[in-house]
Amino acid sequence: MTRPLVILTILLLLAIALAVTFGSVRLDLHDATARMILLRLRLPRVLLAAAIGATLAVAGVTFQTLLRNPLADPFILGVSGGAASGAAVATALRWNRVPGLVPIVAFAGALLATAAVFLLARRRDHTDPVRLLISGLVLNAFFSAVILISFALSPQNDLTAALKWMMGTLFGATWTSVVLVASLLIVAIVVLAFVANDLRLLVFGEEDAKARGVDVERVKLIGFGAASIITGAAVAVSGIIGFVGLLVPHLIRLAWRRDYRTLLPLCALGGATLVVAADLISRVAVRTTELPIGAFTAILGVPFFLSLLRRAS
Repeated sequence: MTRPLVILTILLLLAIALAVTFGSVRLDLHDATARMILLRLRLPRVLLAAAIGATLAVAGVTFQTLLRNPLADPFILGVSGGAASGAAVATALRWNRVPGLVPIVAFAGALLATAAVFLLARRRDHTDPVRLLISGLVLNAFFSAVILISFALSPQNDLTAALKWMMGTLFGATWTSVVLVASLLIVAIVVLAFVANDLRLLVFGEEDAKARGVDVERVKLIGFGAASIITGAAVAVSGIIGFVGLLVPHLIRLAWRRDYRTLLPLCALGGATLVVAADLISRVAVRTTELPIGAFTAILGVPFFLSLLRRAS
């Protein structure tokens, strides 16, 4: 456990150092303006990227463990779609003119999507993992329709910002966002660590876990609740950055075969490193504009997802 943690920590620190150093503007720390750019713009953006990457990876490994499905992901389960549709509706209603209101509506959308998926998947007193996935896919189709209608009704001058948010962006990151996402992430990791042994036993099947004294429905509720809340918070401040929750847990498992208890911190570090690196590439790849972070994570994630799908079929 110690060696993987050290390796991933070093990689994360290296990624953060590179992301802080390089950008569209070269910084000279002897200059007061450069120091202001570093402290008010670049550093909070890099740390927010790390927090969001860790959040999405932790949520991803939690969903995969709960559902015992390698294809499970916060985006597939509809959590991110709920947040995106909330943001799209807020844009159509011109609520984006009120500072800070769009992230709140997006977060509320994520929570409502989570509740809807969970309720649709309930059969008597049991939550069916297959129904969870199907419910998530169906709701994602509904959210896509809501997003398209909302964009059609949105003022033209608001569409550019809305589309950038949909593709994932950390532009305008603040220290408040860093503290919010990081605080929720820490609380979620503590909660998930508390039930980590029960989640590990779920891998062997619900009946086996029940025979070992695990309150399966309670563990599901805690796991889904914690993972959904942090996903909603991440999407609310950064938009949709896809495939992190799918890609990172599998890469960590390929490198170090671990159970859920040790996967949790390793995935957090791996996810943070991936999104920090993707954000750096999005800022420096083209001088004249900033590319969407979600495009880079999708370029990595889509082929990997297809290979998993082929393997699972």
